[in-house]
Amino acid sequence: MTKPLPNEPHAPRSQADREKARVRVARKWAYLISMTTYVPSEHTALEKPLLEMVDDLFAALAAEPLGLETAERVGAELVALNCADKSSLQCTVDVLAGPLLTDHDVRKPPPERVVRLFGALAGGFTEAVRRRTTDQQETMCRALIEVAKRAMYAAENRQTDFGDTSTELTLLRRQLSHQLLHDPLTGLPNRQFFGTRLEEVLNSGSPTALFRIELNGFEVFNEGLGGPHADALMTAIAVRLRSAMPGEGMMVARFDRAGFTVLQERDANGTSPAEVVTAINTAVTTTTHVADLGLTPTASIGVVQSPPHRADPVEFLQAADIALRYAKEEGPGRWRMLMPDEDAHDRRLLRLAATMPSALEDERLTIGYRLRVGLVDAQPAGVDGFVRWQEPGLADVVEQIGLSPRLGQWLLRNACWRMPDGNLPLSVRLTPNQSAAPDLVDTVLTALDEAELPAGRLELAMPAAEVFDGRARSVDNLASLAAAGVGTAMHGFGGDPSEVVRLGGLPVRAVALTARLVSQARGASRKSLLGLALTGLSAMVHDSGAVVAVDDVRSRREAEWWRHVGADTASGPLFSAGGDREDPEELFAE
Repeated sequence: MTKPLPNEPHAPRSQADREKARVRVARKWAYLISMTTYVPSEHTALEKPLLEMVDDLFAALAAEPLGLETAERVGAELVALNCADKSSLQCTVDVLAGPLLTDHDVRKPPPERVVRLFGALAGGFTEAVRRRTTDQQETMCRALIEVAKRAMYAAENRQTDFGDTSTELTLLRRQLSHQLLHDPLTGLPNRQFFGTRLEEVLNSGSPTALFRIELNGFEVFNEGLGGPHADALMTAIAVRLRSAMPGEGMMVARFDRAGFTVLQERDANGTSPAEVVTAINTAVTTTTHVADLGLTPTASIGVVQSPPHRADPVEFLQAADIALRYAKEEGPGRWRMLMPDEDAHDRRLLRLAATMPSALEDERLTIGYRLRVGLVDAQPAGVDGFVRWQEPGLADVVEQIGLSPRLGQWLLRNACWRMPDGNLPLSVRLTPNQSAAPDLVDTVLTALDEAELPAGRLELAMPAAEVFDGRARSVDNLASLAAAGVGTAMHGFGGDPSEVVRLGGLPVRAVALTARLVSQARGASRKSLLGLALTGLSAMVHDSGAVVAVDDVRSRREAEWWRHVGADTASGPLFSAGGDREDPEELFAE
């Protein structure tokens, strides 16, 4: 029978485990929050103060009465670190909510305590932002008042320097206005200035193009060379971009950390988008010498032209961001112009992806289960658990915008506790970002504990490309999961010789072949070149200690074909005549 979620608290962790868990939280918080604003230090330098804040918040949660003053102080300290915009606050809530709600060291921490804690943190954050803004305004006002006093004094005494004082007042006013509307590092227009000009241009109805530019691997320059050197690189590129733009009516702006935006007004003397892209690439890729180092970055560029109807500036910028994402997918140094139909489709997907957290909370997403069968004995060999997507392509967008790790937590937790008693394993396939999540191992072990499911009954499959050529964190997670007794596997395995050679050194007990190989095998004979190659591939996988899995098997003939070439398990329409199920017990009802 399906088990309810347990209500009993977890056993307290050791002091060492608790410290390690909180260090991981602080490290993740520092990395993500450094991407939300201009932080005048490396994210590694943020880890120490953020770790102290993490410890303070956990202590405040356990305190009686609840440590609301501590939470307010943490909010103010965030602002002092220059993490003072709404993205920083949202990032803080996203990173800390899960660990605080599942704190093993506080007996059943009620959700309302965590909500009150975040409320106090937000209050301290908001008050600190208000104070900082007020202080800045007072400083400006004092400077203006001082100049005004001098002007009045000069007027009353009919001093000859009245004209100089008036000029000084005008210059100060212009300087303050410039600071409010320009990037302090490069001197280029900032988001506010750019947005105002973009709205004016779009309202005029004249032809317009927008170019979103992002330096590839900027974090490598920033973390490898240090913030000052990365700033010098951005300043040099800004100067070249401003002077390299062909034609008139072009504005170069900077309002994010790793890139620039170019607005092409009217037709810019007949300059085509391709010519602008060439000028951008020349400005970016020209070698910049910083501290005797020659730096030659590349850029991805997204291009969008104004539609025939009057466009909203926010939507126009969003379309340029979508074009930039397409360009980055095609590889470093590429550019992509967004087509109108792509714009509409991606907007729909992005709206759905943006509401993903609330979809998890109000159960608008469901989990599906699919039977996996042994090809030798035709007996059930396992159950595959997966998210049911209502919109094609939504899974890719969720992965790209970084929401998939949270979705993976939800999937693991719910899929595990719904598994019926027995011996069949539950297999869940992870995305690249889920595989590299810093808290993956903790998430998996917590889900198993809640469901009272033995570690050996869960099999997690990572993408082969992520394991072989992806992030080191994914390989570390794979090894840690295997050491904890969790079954580990790979999906999307294409049989590349270099991958086959490395397969034997990995703790993998199953390998699922790519959909491309399964499709190519459909209709081929076992004696064909493909059949012989797959027979050899299966044998080599077996030699490494793993089994071979295939998906989308549609007929008995296909199942027999795969059995003869050495595959071990299969899933697909042949084994689920009634379709995928929402309850795993339904797979065995017949």
